[in-house]
Amino acid sequence: MRLESLHLTSLASMVGLAVAMGLHGACAPDSGAGLVSSSSSSSSDGAGLGGTFDPDGGLSTDAPVEALDPDAACGLVTEEAIAVPLNLYIMMDKSSSMAGDKWTSAKAGLTAFVNSARFAGVRVALRFFPRVADAVPACDHEAYREPLVPFGPLPDNAGAIVAAIEAESPNGASTPVYPALGGALLQGIDVAKNHPGEASAVLLVTDGQPQGPAAQCAGVNPEDPDAIADLAAAGARHGTPVRTFVIGLPGVNQRFANQVAAAGGTDAAVLVGATNIAVEFQNALAKVTGQALPCEVEVPSQVAGGQVAFDDVNVLFGLDGASQEVLPQRPGCDGPGWRYDDPASPAALVLCPDTCEAARGASIAKIQILLGCETVIL
Repeated sequence: MRLESLHLTSLASMVGLAVAMGLHGACAPDSGAGLVSSSSSSSSDGAGLGGTFDPDGGLSTDAPVEALDPDAACGLVTEEAIAVPLNLYIMMDKSSSMAGDKWTSAKAGLTAFVNSARFAGVRVALRFFPRVADAVPACDHEAYREPLVPFGPLPDNAGAIVAAIEAESPNGASTPVYPALGGALLQGIDVAKNHPGEASAVLLVTDGQPQGPAAQCAGVNPEDPDAIADLAAAGARHGTPVRTFVIGLPGVNQRFANQVAAAGGTDAAVLVGATNIAVEFQNALAKVTGQALPCEVEVPSQVAGGQVAFDDVNVLFGLDGASQEVLPQRPGCDGPGWRYDDPASPAALVLCPDTCEAARGASIAKIQILLGCETVIL
């Protein structure tokens, strides 16, 4: 099957959420963020509301608002939202130009990434390109479909991934991005179909520009950036969408890398400088994973089941380790906040664009749902 032949539908780019529930009685969450109650007076310790995100990742406000009283008699239930497993297929360049410090540093960065506690639960698969020539035609996407290291959750899969990259070494005169990316996207689509409600993405890691595997692949020039970007766009628009992320190591054609990432629904490539490749590559891997953060939260079961009213729901939100603050419901989404997907029959809480963008750009984003106190609405 060739990716270009797939029927395309609208892109759904947001990741689903799984909600881990814990009862906290009438107490504030462990983060220390204030809890809002319409009956309490203003407090300098209360969570700020309103206006814009400040440089430290918090919310700023031009007017004081009431703080949620942790002793209020509204019997709070706290639900902490965590991302469902992200299925990430890493397709990594091992052409000869990767030899030396780039390869050594990429190994160190990938090893640190897969062993990081922060990404526990992310399901990762790995394959390298170019592949060893065999009876399968060089242009065939299917030849790159199956990963060398199958999908598995971190950190359990870290050992297999580290062993695979330790056993590999750069070789190969060509950089056949076209069939490699196409195969990874086909696998990503299969994973998305078999794991409904989860996110599926491909991460292309390369240091050069497309080269090979032939002058033409089924009438397409495989070195044409537009042809490769078309593959990424097809994955992003598929009925079970798969976004394409790109990490460009030193030497990459930046215009090409950015074009593929934009077509794949991820705006721009993450570019690694030559100063400290290992650290920058690890940070790039973390940024890519962070960009797959959810912007939609399922309505908690107690709300959907009628035990808690839809207007007794609040959201706590914090970025980069800063104290969580109450994120107001903002039905018009004309600033930071959240809204219900369907006010008449809500199924999800959706982060407004300003909030979603801030979350995707942060290294860590934390969301908690508070049930039982009157919703703060702006």
